[in-house]
Amino acid sequence: MTEEFALFLDDSGSPKPNLKDPLPYFAIGGILVKRQDELIIQSAVKKFKENWNISPEYPLHGNEIRSKKKGFAWLGKLDQQEYNRFMDDLTELIITSPIIVHACVVSRSGYHQRYLEMYDENTWEMMKSAFSIIIERCAKYVDRKNGKIMVYYEKMGKKEDRLIEQYFEEMRTSGHPFNSDNAEKYLPLSSIELSSLLRGIEGKSKSRNELQLADLCLYPIVKSKENPNNKALIAMKKNNLIIDCLLKQEEIETLGIKYYCFDHNF
Repeated sequence: MTEEFALFLDDSGSPKPNLKDPLPYFAIGGILVKRQDELIIQSAVKKFKENWNISPEYPLHGNEIRSKKKGFAWLGKLDQQEYNRFMDDLTELIITSPIIVHACVVSRSGYHQRYLEMYDENTWEMMKSAFSIIIERCAKYVDRKNGKIMVYYEKMGKKEDRLIEQYFEEMRTSGHPFNSDNAEKYLPLSSIELSSLLRGIEGKSKSRNELQLADLCLYPIVKSKENPNNKALIAMKKNNLIIDCLLKQEEIETLGIKYYCFDHNF
């Protein structure tokens, strides 16, 4: 019997390989969920918001929470004990959710150096590279579970949404976009396999609870290279929520979280 999965994707940073960008990384990632578990996540997020008097319509936006600004400016008015309780509850929301966290994190400087050397100024946007990698890796994992996968991403704008959906359809019709010789060691799926495994793709607003959880889970992965001991990352690892925790060591290179162009980092 086929297992149905949903992949909820968020991104972090600009997908342009501009070295003047203050953020050293770009990432795309999120959570892989069994379709029957979506209601569990939706209910858990709803309960968390009720407990903290957060409007059901207002998203749990990680950047606002970390900076204590905009809709979460009130966090800055809490005493330390109450603030810690909020963060503990937020961590509990994540680690008790039936999710698998996956991502592709790209070194901006490494990407720029690798593709500037190869293609001069005609570099790909990092979004295409990162998106293709995570979709293909999640598809391979789902294939092991005799599953199919539907992809949901946070809407960004008409132009950006068209590009994301174009990348997706190109994978279904032509396979991954990378050099075949270089990609062979990662055991890529064929276009026929991807077409069979990938149900479709759809843009959603941040009001979708699963996308809010994807946002919260992606940031610790993005920061993992410079801050491997951050509390959220440790909690996710301890509870085996990160894809790498579910794989054998030798499988991580082809199925696990991808740190892309870090070999060219400077």
